Amino acid sequence: MKPENDKKNKEEAAQILKKLGLKRTPGRIALLSLLLKADAPLTQQEISEHLYKEMNYVNIYRSLDAFVKAGIVHRVETGEKNWRFALCTCGSRGHCHPHFICQGCGKTECLSGVPMPVVSLSDSGYVIYEQEMYLKGLCGSCSSN
Repeated sequence: MKPENDKKNKEEAAQILKKLGLKRTPGRIALLSLLLKADAPLTQQEISEHLYKEMNYVNIYRSLDAFVKAGIVHRVETGEKNWRFALCTCGSRGHCHPHFICQGCGKTECLSGVPMPVVSLSDSGYVIYEQEMYLKGLCGSCSSN
């Protein structure tokens, strides 16, 4: 987690929810604040461990689902049959950057500075709703061992 001011994160989270017309409950603010300061996408289990006082598992699931539908959070499939969730700041309601998954330690990262290629298949009649790109390999720590 990034060491940041919790009050500032909660204020930013509340503003994001207000702007999108979503309920601003203390639990949702805490959840979004957690994702704002996260270094990497988090599993629902990891989120639950951080928010066990503020929200139960079902409310976390429902809030994450609402956030995904609103386009402020995206789900990352890592191949471990467990979604990870990360804040999405591009506003595209989809994946706007690739993700890196380390096959050594399991670390998952959003590669926010890496642009995604734009794929258009409209000439062939296909309609693309979402585009995802995953890069798998070894992170710096695992590759140096």
